[in-house]
Amino acid sequence: MAVTLHAPAHRLPHRHRTGCAPARSIEAALADLAGSRATGALYGSAGTLHLADGAVVDAESPAAPGVRALLTGCGRLTGAEWAEQLDAALNTGRTMAEQLVESGRVSAGELQLCQLTAVLDAAYIVLSRSGDEIRFAPAPTPLFTLARPMGVRELRVAVGRRRVLLDRVWPSPLLDSAAVRRRSGAVPRGCTRRRRAVLEAADGLRTPAEIALLLGRSAFGTVLDIRHLAARGLIEPATAPAPAAPAPAAAPVAAAPLDPSDPYVALLLRIRAGLEARL
Repeated sequence: MAVTLHAPAHRLPHRHRTGCAPARSIEAALADLAGSRATGALYGSAGTLHLADGAVVDAESPAAPGVRALLTGCGRLTGAEWAEQLDAALNTGRTMAEQLVESGRVSAGELQLCQLTAVLDAAYIVLSRSGDEIRFAPAPTPLFTLARPMGVRELRVAVGRRRVLLDRVWPSPLLDSAAVRRRSGAVPRGCTRRRRAVLEAADGLRTPAEIALLLGRSAFGTVLDIRHLAARGLIEPATAPAPAAPAPAAAPVAAAPLDPSDPYVALLLRIRAGLEARL
């Protein structure tokens, strides 16, 4: 079961390409640990990746709902039922996955899908937001492990696809972690029920991770919904300046240069480039 780890960190493996220095980015460290078929936990600034024989068996991040949050958030189990099943697993020596399936509370396929969603959610965040704090250490077996461990290359490809998809929808990573709010006067016509729920939860105080926890949904799926809403002009970072009142007519002034870091400008530049490519 989940245990707080206080064991000393082990030295990270040396890079196989250079043979002289330990990996410093979490993606490089993960690749080296896979190459050495390591077992343990790789701790980054945004979460943890659990490995067994060089393959990823679990991932967790404070910014991503785990299996418990997904099952209770969507109403599949209540908090009391979860606690009851956890006690039963401890008393019988079963894993939590075995207990949930054998009790009939959750089907094996449903639980595996939930586990995979939680792992990919957390891995996306860990690999996208890692800083310099990286360490590898022995760790107890996680509460849940994937039925089929993921190779590191397979995991990195899956995370890369998610990054590409998000940038195609709306190229603004700020929306992934900042508190978001509904834009003033925005009318969500034609909005799906799923995205309307996200829009209603965007109160200017909640981050995408908090919205995902509130709704019991995938962290990545929630971020994707938020970027779709931003692309339609319905949502924005809470730190964005409020729209200014119309100013009185003034003498023309020289146009300011475009700032490519502005997500709106970036989108317009991409649209222009696409149109020019078709001419």
